[in-house]
Amino acid sequence: MAAAGALTTLLLVLLACSAAGAAKELTHFQFYFHEVRTGAPNETSVLVASQYKNGTTFGDLKVFDNALREGADPSSLLIGRARGLGVTASLDNSGALTTIEFVFSDYGMYTGSTMATVGHFIMTDTAERSIVGGTGMLRFARGYFTTKIIVFEQGYLVALIDMYFTTAL
Repeated sequence: MAAAGALTTLLLVLLACSAAGAAKELTHFQFYFHEVRTGAPNETSVLVASQYKNGTTFGDLKVFDNALREGADPSSLLIGRARGLGVTASLDNSGALTTIEFVFSDYGMYTGSTMATVGHFIMTDTAERSIVGGTGMLRFARGYFTTKIIVFEQGYLVALIDMYFTTAL
């Protein structure tokens, strides 16, 4: 009797593992992040706290509410907002730890959905960060996204965002 119970348990575990391991379709989003830097008119990124000691920005905290657009041009279609915070969490000032919620307001079937992300952002190279969840059509999203700076001028930053993820839906 115990052997039959163990066999049943083993079969259930194997079925669960095969269902969990089933291939999910990979989705790719590409859009542009537009940030108006601290001090510029209509800024969308604000320095909230700074320790500025010994010429370092270590510990600086910024919050932002940046436009997500279909293209690099500031007049391209607004598809949502990137809301979050970044803290300079590296002693060498190489980047910031960020948490961002991407809120899609005009993005086809994803309108009204959100994507939650976390990771280390670097200004000098392509940054790769984790997608850790979502809501709406993006519920249970898991994957990664890359950020590459396209424009970095006095007071203005545009970055290309490429997201690769799967969802439970």
